[in-house]
Amino acid sequence: MVVKLYSFNTLDSVHANIKKKICILGGQENYKDEFQKRMSSNCLPIENKENIGVNISKIEYFHKSNKFEFLLWNIDCSQNRAFLRTTFYSGANTLIIFISDTKVGQILQYFEEIHAVLPEASLIFCIILEGRTKKEIMNIDFNTEIYRNFVYENYVETFEISDSNDLFDQISAIYLKKITNKEVEQENIINFIRIDSLFGHSVITDDCNDYYEPENEKIEQKQLANTELLNEFIQNLELDIEYESVNWIKIPNKQFGTFRIYIKNGNVYYTPKICEKCKDEKCPKLKNAPYFICIEAGEASGWTNIKGFNLIELLILTKIIALEGGNENNLPDSVLVQINNINTCEKKK
Repeated sequence: MVVKLYSFNTLDSVHANIKKKICILGGQENYKDEFQKRMSSNCLPIENKENIGVNISKIEYFHKSNKFEFLLWNIDCSQNRAFLRTTFYSGANTLIIFISDTKVGQILQYFEEIHAVLPEASLIFCIILEGRTKKEIMNIDFNTEIYRNFVYENYVETFEISDSNDLFDQISAIYLKKITNKEVEQENIINFIRIDSLFGHSVITDDCNDYYEPENEKIEQKQLANTELLNEFIQNLELDIEYESVNWIKIPNKQFGTFRIYIKNGNVYYTPKICEKCKDEKCPKLKNAPYFICIEAGEASGWTNIKGFNLIELLILTKIIALEGGNENNLPDSVLVQINNINTCEKKK
């Protein structure tokens, strides 16, 4: 699943309809299932999770006059499904991880796993308080050097929330901030919530599973670019580009329109010329711009004599140079096919 970046224009907070994918993880399967059923307006039979390792539902949520449509992917984290779960992460901007107050150490385990696959995803850990208090956990479990370093290095914030609405308010606010700031920075949050606040007085019991690590060969390691070094090198090149913000580069192309690259991960977004000239504000094609363009590295590992440059920095630099002067004759066929598909309405005129 590919997640599109929403328009860089000012967000119309009255009419915004934002669709996002959220994954829910953790070893408390009964709690996750009950949470999904309580929060969802639409939910597939829970047997799907038992059969294929995930169950999907839809949550309609309003935050500051913005309507959000969250697709909630409830992923089975039991031992017999551990090899499969990372395949369901693709396209998720936020992951909720239910953590038992008896197994707080799983925070670091899930963080390392998810960060290797989705380094930019926002992680929201929900410690469910049943037999312990927030104060006890903070004084004992978090009062260690490893946790203090984890909190400091990853800018972790902690909150005490009273119900599930607080959780989705956090998620909605994160998305709105990303749209407003044109950035997709990772946020890491640890929430403390009492079990009766989460489910009321319903009698639901669940013994937390241990953490089961996915098979190493199933995890494709992803990394963020060295943006400081990359920016320094880009600014020494005489290219017809401009910075929209620290991490966003705007690349005008005479033939196709405008490309934008998020240099932390190399994602490319494209606004066709037909959309730039269009004056119909109700046009669905214009509303969906900019469009995500998939440009991937080939099998070659590449080479460089620039100290600190690896494959990801080289790929981003190549994208900038190629798109700045790209045309029908020199861009890869896979890229041209995507561009031409986006420009289909021009051929119909």
